[in-house]
Amino acid sequence: MGPFPRGGRAVASVLLFMFFIAGAIAVAAAEMQKLRTLVHPGEKAPGFSLKDVDGNTVAYRPGHGEPALVVFLSVFCPMCREMMPGIERFAARHGKTVRVVGVNLDGKRFSNAVRAWMKETSPGIPIGLDEIMDDFFIASDPYGVEKTPTAVLVDANGFVRGAWAAESLHDFERNADALVADLRKRPAARQ
Repeated sequence: MGPFPRGGRAVASVLLFMFFIAGAIAVAAAEMQKLRTLVHPGEKAPGFSLKDVDGNTVAYRPGHGEPALVVFLSVFCPMCREMMPGIERFAARHGKTVRVVGVNLDGKRFSNAVRAWMKETSPGIPIGLDEIMDDFFIASDPYGVEKTPTAVLVDANGFVRGAWAAESLHDFERNADALVADLRKRPAARQ
């Protein structure tokens, strides 16, 4: 007779299996809690610091008196390529009022493709390469970015004023001038 009473080995196996499943569920739940949905108006925007394809820092610190449009994109995304001229026109029209910052989700692994795309398109805005740290993207996961392109408008106080993903970016483009006019009406609060 072994260390387990009759039938005890089966019970121990079932208990061990149940413990394993409960642990896996707990880990999955904790991981899912870290993932979030796309930011909503009124939320404080997260900051980030990334490197561009040349190793220069592209940082965004919300709430320092400067509104910003943070654009999340991929060079492999046809809609991102379609939307970039509109973002560039926005930056040309409103760049003195709203800082435009790009975040590329392709990351360092595809930096050669990003470099080629930048040479081809000359976007005219700083674009940082998002990085994975502890299984999460540094910039895009805190914003809840699930698809590209995504744009988030942040006011001078660091609060999200609007977020648009994929097809809804056309709404942003149609209303961009009015959105910027509204930002100008509401100056940054003194810190």
